[in-house]
Amino acid sequence: MPELLGQAELITVPSYRLLTVRDQDNDAGLGADEAITQAQASNAASTGFELVISCAQDLLPVSATLEAWSAHPVESSDPVWSAPQTFELECPSGLLELSSPTGDALGTELPTGPGLYAVEVAHHGREQALAARQEVLEHEDIIGRQQALTDARPGGFEKYRIRMWLVGTLPNDEDE
Repeated sequence: MPELLGQAELITVPSYRLLTVRDQDNDAGLGADEAITQAQASNAASTGFELVISCAQDLLPVSATLEAWSAHPVESSDPVWSAPQTFELECPSGLLELSSPTGDALGTELPTGPGLYAVEVAHHGREQALAARQEVLEHEDIIGRQQALTDARPGGFEKYRIRMWLVGTLPNDEDE
């Protein structure tokens, strides 16, 4: 039975409507433009070195929970979450960074160490977040808009669940 080995949560207002996950030893720019374009169309994409999540909005806080598992977790029967998207991510150091470009970042260590990981991304609350964003923007005065932002749900409506588990060793550089 798969076991949850650890988790970390980042709550942030996503800069450029983006969240990313990558190993600290991976180059953040390699293939990023294509992954961002793909994520904008399908919510998430991966370069193999970096996971990119396109958030619905960039005005209110978003919650992203990163979970490390011993094996592929059992499918959640919770209908709140979207169908998961699955990717692979190379993690040469096992030290991850969950972040938003030019924004907040959270560092965490994978309990199973370096290797090739499967990554599963699910979301919920995107529609509610867009509605809340629109409600904030409808205030024409700065004070009303600021109050609406203050009154918005602290952890945000928009949530992402990122599940990772080790699937193999990294390919040798000599083989590539």
